[in-house]
Amino acid sequence: MRIMKRLLIATIAVVSLFMLLGTVWTVFKKRGEIDPLPESEVERTVTEKGSTYKLHNGRLYRVNPQSKKWEFAQQVYDPDFYAKNYIERDGAIFRKAPNGEPVPVKRSFSDDFEGVTHLRELIDLQRGWTAFELQSPRAPAVKDYVQLRNRIMKREADFLDNRIEPSAENVHQGTTALKFVSVPPSPGMVTAKSSLSTELVHFVKGDDVWMSLWCYVPAASGMPFTVLDLETTWINQHPGMRIVIEDGKHACFQLKAFEHPYYRQPKGQEVEFPKGRWVHLKAHLQLTEQPDGVIELWQDGQKIIDTHGQTLVLAKTIYNSFEVGISAYNEKQKTATLYLDDVSISDQPIQD
Repeated sequence: MRIMKRLLIATIAVVSLFMLLGTVWTVFKKRGEIDPLPESEVERTVTEKGSTYKLHNGRLYRVNPQSKKWEFAQQVYDPDFYAKNYIERDGAIFRKAPNGEPVPVKRSFSDDFEGVTHLRELIDLQRGWTAFELQSPRAPAVKDYVQLRNRIMKREADFLDNRIEPSAENVHQGTTALKFVSVPPSPGMVTAKSSLSTELVHFVKGDDVWMSLWCYVPAASGMPFTVLDLETTWINQHPGMRIVIEDGKHACFQLKAFEHPYYRQPKGQEVEFPKGRWVHLKAHLQLTEQPDGVIELWQDGQKIIDTHGQTLVLAKTIYNSFEVGISAYNEKQKTATLYLDDVSISDQPIQD
C-alpha cells in the first residue's frame, strides 16, 4: 500500500502542453535542427503569434521560418509511457507499481463517502482514491502541498488553510458527504485547490465516459471554478476535460489543452448553477482528438449541453486521473466551500 501511494503522488512538470501550444511562447531553447517529418506523423500543428509548432512522438518542434527545418523545443510526454507503466495480461490492463506489482485499472468507480472519519481513510487501494491536493497560500508550490500531503498521511501534520474532511452538515443521502474548503489564492498563485483524485481509471480514444456527482455550495461561499477533471498525468501539466462553473454562474465543459475551448450552454438559454441546495451534475463524453466528440451535460435531470468537439488531448492519450472537489478556485475575497456526495465514473450509463 505504501508503495502504491508513493507511485500515485504525481510530480507536475514546469512547462505544460497547453502553455506550449496555447499561449505566447516563452520557453524556447534551440537544440539543433532536423528535416521536416511527414505530416502524416504529426500529432498536432499550432500557429502562435506567427510561429508554427509541430508535435511529433512527444517532442515539440518550432518550424524555422527561414530554413523550414524543425528546431527541438520541448519534450511534452514520454512516448514510451505505456510500456513503462502498464501491463496487459489475458485481455486485462494493469498499472505497474515501482516494484513491478500489477494493479488493475478501473473502468467504473464510485464512492458515497459513508463510513469515513478522516481523509486519510480514502487514500487506500481498496477504497480507490490515490491522492489529494491542498494548494493554498500556506502550501503554494507543488513541493509544498506534496510535502503537506505526505505529512498528513503519516499523521505528522494537520490541515493548514485548505481542508478536505467527512461531514454530516450537508448530505445528499446517507449520513456522510465530503466537505472541501479552499481559501483564495495569494498574489502570484495561478489558482488554489482542495481536491481528491484517483489515478487508477483508464479511458482511451473511442470510449464513452459517464460521470455523476452531487454538489452543494453554501449561499455565503465563493464559487469553485472547476468541480471535476478527467485528465492524463502522462502529459505535462495534466491536460484534459473539466467541468467549469463559468463566471460563477453556469456549468460547462472545457478542454484544458491547446486553445482551451469551452463547450457552453446555448446562449440565452443558460441554466444557473444555484447555491444553497444540492445540485446533480451528470455528464457523458465520447473521447476523440477530432472535433466530432460527444459532449453532454445534465443539471438536475435537464440536459444543458448537447454538442460536439474535441474531447481527447491527443489520439494516444489515456485519461487516467479522475479528480473531484475544488480543483481550481480563483476568487479573491471569499473562502469557497463545496460538499460532494455520491460521485461516480463509468464506461456505461449511470442511473440517476
